[in-house]
Amino acid sequence: MKTTPKNKGMTLIEAIISIFILILGLVPIFMSITVTNNLASIIKNDLIASNLAREGIEVVRSIRDANWFNGLLFDANLADCGQSICDWVVQWDSAAPIPLGSNPPLKLDSTTGLYNYSTGSNSLFTRKISISRVGTCNCEIKILSQVSWPERKDTKVITVESHLFNWR
Repeated sequence: MKTTPKNKGMTLIEAIISIFILILGLVPIFMSITVTNNLASIIKNDLIASNLAREGIEVVRSIRDANWFNGLLFDANLADCGQSICDWVVQWDSAAPIPLGSNPPLKLDSTTGLYNYSTGSNSLFTRKISISRVGTCNCEIKILSQVSWPERKDTKVITVESHLFNWR
């Protein structure tokens, strides 16, 4: 005589419970992937902005060094705007800063991967370089490099400060 088992397969209730347990395991995984992607985007923009701000300081330092090399005053073309604080746009291929004007967005050149003001498509980032003299000795200038960009519903800003001295 042949006996058959009482439970030949899964019942509907067992299938529903199995699917529910599976969903409970997958939802947190997908949520963590979404959060990780959002954070990666935020971190990427923060890193680009901090490097652009630092680059602004380096460009001004390069202009100061070129002034010395060419026999000019260390702050020639840097703090000569007739105001206490000068706001500029700077990029590597210019010999002197350009007056700020409307604070255009930096452009990203897709062929070189470099940010500039002349070629490429507009990026999220704008950069303002503020230069002011410190004290009355004309031996120190303060540089503020400020990069801003939209992030979700806010505008984020990173500011880097440096002081350049006439130590020659």
